[in-house]
This record gives sequence, C-alpha cells and structure tokens, in this order.
Amino acid sequence: MKHILGSAAFLIFLCLGVCRVGAAQNETANNGVIRLAIVNTPEYSGLIDFLVEDFEKNTELRVEATSSSDVYKRARDGKADIVISHYGKEDVEKFVLDGYGTWPRMVFSNQAAIMGPASDPAKIKGLSSAAAAFSHIAEAKAPFIVNSIAGIKYLEALLWASAGNPTKGAWYFDAGIEKADVVRMAEEKQAYFLWGAYPFLRHKNSLGSKLEILVSADPVLQKVMAAIVVNPNKIRSVNSTGAEAFVEYLLKPETQAKIASFRSYGMDAQLWWPAGHDN
Repeated sequence: MKHILGSAAFLIFLCLGVCRVGAAQNETANNGVIRLAIVNTPEYSGLIDFLVEDFEKNTELRVEATSSSDVYKRARDGKADIVISHYGKEDVEKFVLDGYGTWPRMVFSNQAAIMGPASDPAKIKGLSSAAAAFSHIAEAKAPFIVNSIAGIKYLEALLWASAGNPTKGAWYFDAGIEKADVVRMAEEKQAYFLWGAYPFLRHKNSLGSKLEILVSADPVLQKVMAAIVVNPNKIRSVNSTGAEAFVEYLLKPETQAKIASFRSYGMDAQLWWPAGHDN
C-alpha cells in the first residue's frame, strides 16, 4: 500500500511539474511579444521599423525584430514566431513542407535596379523597361559588370534574353565577383551593373560612390517577400496568435498603401511595393 501511495504521490508531483512547465511555456508564448526573424533589407531600409511602430501604436503587442541571413535556422531553433524573407530564399520550401511553418503569405516586394555612372553613356536613365536598357548598353558597347549573386545573375540572363541576346564583347566583364566588389570595379571602369537597390544605396551611403540608380521602374526588377508563421505544433512556445495578428496587419489595404508610400535614404523613387494582392 505504501508503495502504491508513494507512486501515486510521485505521479501527482510529476504532473504538477509538467503543468508548471506548460504554464510557463504558455506564458512565454503569450506575453505580448512577437519575435520576428527577417532578412536584412527590410531592416536596414527602415521599412520594418516604420511598420512595427504603426502596428505597436494600434495594438497591445510588441514586435522584437532580428535581421540576419539565417532566418529559418533561427526559427527552427525556437527563436522566432514569424519569419519574413524573399519567397525564393533557400530553405523556404523545406521549412514549410517539413511542417515548421504555415503557408507563406506575400506581404511586400523590394527590387533590383540597374546602376551606372552619372554620365550614362548608354542613355538608359529613366527607362521603364530594363530589357530596353540592356539593349542600349549593348548597342553603346558601354562597360557592364556581372554581379555573380545567384538571383541577380538569373535576372540578368532574363533581361539579356528579353533584349534579344545581343552579342557580348570586350565591354562585358564577368570576373566572378559580387556585391561591393562589383561596385568598386564599376567605379573604376565607369560601368553599368545590376544589384538590389537598397544594398547599393547602403553601400553608397556608408562608403560613398558617384554611381547612381538609373533604371528601377520595371516590375520585373521586383522580388516578392513572404511572411511565414512558425507552427506551434512543431516548435513549442511559439506566439502564433500574435504572429497571425501581425500578418493580418501587414495584409490590410491601409498597410499595403503605407508600404507603397514608404521612402528611405532620401530617395524619391518607390523601391518597396505592396504584394498582398498576390495571396
């Protein structure tokens, strides 16, 4: 009998301990904080701070945003309630199909642009067609530097094909470089190149450059980003309720309009685009 009573007491004690742990986890998951893991561009452009400030002003929730390149690892490690990244980012598909995230919701798009010297020898500034700009560059045989980032290189191939695949000569430089190295080479050769508009502006503002964004209006230059709520059945202590509320806020027509009107770095050009209509 004593053995049975002792076992029963132990089970009650164990249950109470589990209940306390569960209660603590629920408290963590529902403490009004939404942990957002987001790729770098929305953070350093100022867009996410702009949206979070508006969201927090109108709710009792608080968003803690962490920007990095390994957002899905952060979510798998239980450090995020919601992830925002480019829809084509590596690990999006696996993250969702493995059950770690809910269905991606398109929220906004940023974009690439064609940059080049202020002298603009190919006369592309202000063109609404990026393919036409590439045709002008080829016709002028103006220096062009390949940016070897995978997504940018794919976009470049698309634009050359759209331009009719003009013959590339000595003016076309494919040195296997990317990002800031491309900017430095473009400055030396007074060349054109393709890159994300905001990464270029960040480089320009921090290190200085006389190169300019010349073509940005073509929708083909836009790249959509998606919000994915972390699955609470897969990762414990996820604040999925708060995360869903933030997604709902992002998809509101009023918020989508705010995204379209957002400007940063003293730029007059629109470089963020609403994507809620793509859901």
